[in-house]
Amino acid sequence: MQQQQRQRHLKEACSAFNDSLSNKLKLIVSHDLRLIFCHIGRAASTSWMRVLLQLTGNPAAQQLAATYRTSVRGMLKYYGLDLVSFRNATQLASAPYKDYFKFMFVREPLERLVSAYRDKMFLDRLYGPLRKYIVSRFRRHPFKR
Repeated sequence: MQQQQRQRHLKEACSAFNDSLSNKLKLIVSHDLRLIFCHIGRAASTSWMRVLLQLTGNPAAQQLAATYRTSVRGMLKYYGLDLVSFRNATQLASAPYKDYFKFMFVREPLERLVSAYRDKMFLDRLYGPLRKYIVSRFRRHPFKR
């Protein structure tokens, strides 16, 4: 019964979008390779961008992909990979994109959340004060470092 309610709610919510895509959806298009990659954060997207750079065959792109992990996103456009946004899903099914190979990778939501938490809370210094606040607020006996 509860599962049927969830499915009905999901169907109603999806139909409310009326074939529109979120403006946060990041699509990487390679016209040479005839593919579209839907970039989803925290789902190995940087690694896949590096693979796409390797596939371009451009030696400079291959060197960038092999050496600089963090600067890959800003350099895509220089090597034939375009960041494109579409107004609606129908555009993806029309020319010239209808024959392109389209793919994306997703990750289990809780795993994705934990990954983002670890990345921001322990590797990014900007989040230090927030980390201290969370520890002091939610641990019973916080210790000072």
